[in-house]
Amino acid sequence: MHLNIKWGKERVLKNFISEWSHLPLESIKLIHSGAVLKDENAPLSSFRLRPNATIQVVGSADNISPPSHGGPTQKSETSTISQIQEQLTSIRSSLVPSLEKFLQTLHISSNPQPTTTVPPDSSTQFPPIQKEYARLSEMLLQSLLTLDAITVDREWEQARQERKIAVKEVQGYLDQLDDTWNSRVR
Repeated sequence: MHLNIKWGKERVLKNFISEWSHLPLESIKLIHSGAVLKDENAPLSSFRLRPNATIQVVGSADNISPPSHGGPTQKSETSTISQIQEQLTSIRSSLVPSLEKFLQTLHISSNPQPTTTVPPDSSTQFPPIQKEYARLSEMLLQSLLTLDAITVDREWEQARQERKIAVKEVQGYLDQLDDTWNSRVR
């Protein structure tokens, strides 16, 4: 989908995405280059968007009424806990092994990458180690936002605790990645 939007005083972009995706406006979060676009009153130019930029949309459809198939479906605390645990299991199995391998690589190669005299293009602008750092960082951020998008009723204390633990674990992975990367750069 190609999209040109002119920014006014209203939340045009999020309104459009809400209408297009059928997600509740208040549940939508926009991410560009690993950063959440938080200031809804800022012009799009302040986010340094370029032509063909990708904006990740994270939202929860929990408040949308499902199509009627004989009766309403109810989300339970148990199903919410299962959703949180599934997300965490997915992170542990698909992302954590890559993270551990990358961190081990950073510890082994404490010397910076040699610079190249080849003119930068889209494939050599960033060394592979920087690309992997950016990829892992963005994937962890997306995982945090996915966990954050899981709505938990106030009465569901166990589900709230499970989500809190999951968010802390993923945030710990992100902190570990950032700390190791920053100590390498110094």
